[in-house]
Amino acid sequence: MELVPVTTVTDAGEANLVRGVLEQAGIDAQVSGTGSEDVFITPTTNPFHILVPEDEADRARDVLAQYDTTPEDAEDDE
Repeated sequence: MELVPVTTVTDAGEANLVRGVLEQAGIDAQVSGTGSEDVFITPTTNPFHILVPEDEADRARDVLAQYDTTPEDAEDDE
């Protein structure tokens, strides 16, 4: 099955966070890019592409859209 990108980030920590959000939703996700996703979580100008199976791409984008609005909404409630 072909993997397709659903989002791109420039921070290794954020890439791992996004992958974790997708995996919590039951979507197999991988990080690809010119950076590395290992021990050192440092900002970089090299993009990290978040890849998912093609048949899960729409659902993954929906999950990420919900995630993008959740932190701001939670802060407003406090």
